[in-house]
Amino acid sequence: MKKVLVLMATYNGARYLDEQIQSLIDQKNVELEILVRDDGSTDNTINVLNKWKKQGKLDWYTGKHLNVQYGFYDLMEHAAQKDTEYIAFCDQDDVWDNDKLCIAVEELEDKCSQSNPALYYCGQRLVDEHMNFLSDHNLNEYRNLRTRFVLSDIAGCTAVFNTELLNKVLEYKPEYMLMHDTWVLKVCLAMGGEVIVDPKPHMNYRQHSNNTVGLGKGIKSNLKQVRQYIEEYKVEEQMLELKKGYGKSIIPEYKRVIYYICNYKNNIKCRKKLLNKHYINFCNKGLNLTYFIKIMLNKL
Repeated sequence: MKKVLVLMATYNGARYLDEQIQSLIDQKNVELEILVRDDGSTDNTINVLNKWKKQGKLDWYTGKHLNVQYGFYDLMEHAAQKDTEYIAFCDQDDVWDNDKLCIAVEELEDKCSQSNPALYYCGQRLVDEHMNFLSDHNLNEYRNLRTRFVLSDIAGCTAVFNTELLNKVLEYKPEYMLMHDTWVLKVCLAMGGEVIVDPKPHMNYRQHSNNTVGLGKGIKSNLKQVRQYIEEYKVEEQMLELKKGYGKSIIPEYKRVIYYICNYKNNIKCRKKLLNKHYINFCNKGLNLTYFIKIMLNKL
């Protein structure tokens, strides 16, 4: 069986933590290790973690408050010291199908070179705080990887990747990182790595009032997501970080994308290229419109 190290970040998540940890322990056909970083919880989270640690089910540590993206980056730095073959990100409040990890590992083993950076991610099954089914969030199977490089659809809690990609990510720690998952995806593609997008869900993604990131439904939720895409997703800044950290190592296809994004404000040819739907197409009218607005407002 392949070794998988699950990296979990916790912060005041005691309410749902037992259920999530149990779903990790129930994973089949993989050799599992769980490492948790607590971001300074003040609820019962520490007691829950200590209970599972005493049972030998996980290890955990704490540190200064870093927020989600840098908390996971810190976990990845610790992961580099572990003997493992694959790494999986994990949120504190979801519930995984018991074959979530083995499906990911089988896909990576069957379709990717073991000497090349490789990443797998999938869709999610949305549930409410009581685990009642809301809807399936299936990833768009027609969206190309170049488009995902610009504005990604990866949810970190579904991501599984190999140590080759981990090592590449740890070569450079960006000053600006929108989220750990989008950064890992961008590094993988920029370095010529392989990415598997599984549209189907293999986990329950709990939606509740304390979600740091969510995929809620309805007009209010959709408007919130549009605002986040336009105002908070700083694509150009991420590309500048990639240039700074990886420079000449970036493969030509994505070097061109980075060039267009870093020059679109003052170069009409770059702007036209980014607006060409044969080049960047989200295969979704709402996302294509949001992307168009970002470019026209010079907020990419």
